Amino acid sequence: MDKLPYREFLAMMQERTREADVPYSGSFELTPLCNLDCKMCYVHLQDPSVKHRMLSGEQWISLIQQAIDAGMMIAGLTGGEAMTHPAFWDIYMYLLNHGITTFVNTNGLLLNEEAVKRFQAYRPFQIAISLYGCDSESYVAVTGVDVYEQVVRNIRLAIDAGLHIRINITPSKFMSPWTERVMALAKSFGVSVIVNYSLIEAREDTGRKKADFDIPLEEDLRILEKRREMFSSGYSTGDHEFFMKRCNRPHVSDKGLYCNAGRSGFAVNWDGAMKPCLNFPRDVVCGYPLRDGFRQAWSEVNEAVKNYEVPKACHSCELNNKCHYCPKAHSIVAAQHLCDPDFCNYLKAKFRASGKTEKHN
Repeated sequence: MDKLPYREFLAMMQERTREADVPYSGSFELTPLCNLDCKMCYVHLQDPSVKHRMLSGEQWISLIQQAIDAGMMIAGLTGGEAMTHPAFWDIYMYLLNHGITTFVNTNGLLLNEEAVKRFQAYRPFQIAISLYGCDSESYVAVTGVDVYEQVVRNIRLAIDAGLHIRINITPSKFMSPWTERVMALAKSFGVSVIVNYSLIEAREDTGRKKADFDIPLEEDLRILEKRREMFSSGYSTGDHEFFMKRCNRPHVSDKGLYCNAGRSGFAVNWDGAMKPCLNFPRDVVCGYPLRDGFRQAWSEVNEAVKNYEVPKACHSCELNNKCHYCPKAHSIVAAQHLCDPDFCNYLKAKFRASGKTEKHN
C-alpha cells in the first residue's frame, strides 16, 4: 500500500472537502466567560447573566452530532475559557467517543493534575495553552490575576505527562515590557510555539477597542524579527508553493474567499450563531443552526463565502500574491465588499519594513 505523507494527506482532505462543500472542521466557542480578565480579549464578557444565554451541554452535543452527520472530522473547543463550561467534559468526551480529532484551547489555569490525568486517559490531538506573562507582575498587567506560578506548573505537568502541547503568545500593549521574556519562557518548554501576527478587533459587546491594546508598527516588527530568530514559522515559502500547487487556487478571484473558512470549516459562537470562522463579521453572513438546523445554516454560510465579491482594489494590489482578502481584518467595511484603508496601509508598511516574503494570511 502506498503511503501518503501527513502534510499531503491534510492538504488533500482540506481541498476535497472544500470542493465538495463538506464542513470538515469546526470550532466551538463554548463560553464567553473566563477565569482571567485579559485586557485585550476579543470575546470575554463579565456579565453573569450570560450564563443563562449560553448553550447547554445538550445543545452543544446536538449541534456536534449534526456536524458529524454532515461530515465533520476535526473539532476545536475554545472560549472564553472552554474548560469553565459546566459541560466541558461531556462535550469533549462526546467528540472523542465519535472519533473526532479534537483540539482544546485553554489558558492553562484549570489544567491541573486531575484534568491532566483525564486528558492522558482520553487524549486530544493537541492542547494549545495561552501564555500571558513571564512572572507575577506581567500576568497581573495582562490578565488582572497573579496566576503565573500556577499556569507554569500546569504547563510543565501537561508536558511531563506526554500530552501534545502548543504555547500561544498574543503580544499587546499590556505585555510590551515583557514580550521577549515571555517568548524566551515559551521556548524553554521545548514545545511548539505560536506568536500571533496581529491582534483581533474586540467584539462590540465586550466594550473593548483594538486601538486601546494594539502595539505600534515598530514594536510589531521587532517582535516579528525576534520570532524568526527563536522559532520556526511552521509555514515557509516552500510550503505555500506546495499548497498552491496542490490546491491550484488563484491568489485573488472575482468571487470567493481564498481560505477554507466557510468552505470546509465553520465556527459556532457561544450564543449558537454559525460563521465561517469565530470572528467573521456577522453582517456579512451568519447562520442559525439552533433555529434552522445545522445543514441549513452551513449551506447559507458556505454559499455566502463562495459568492463573496472580493474588493476590486485587491486585483491590482501589490501584495495580492502575499495577502489574501479576509473580511474579519476589514470588518468595518466587509459587508460593502471594500478594503479598510488603515489595515491595508498598515500591512503595506509592515511588508516594506520587514522585507517579508512569507504569506500573511
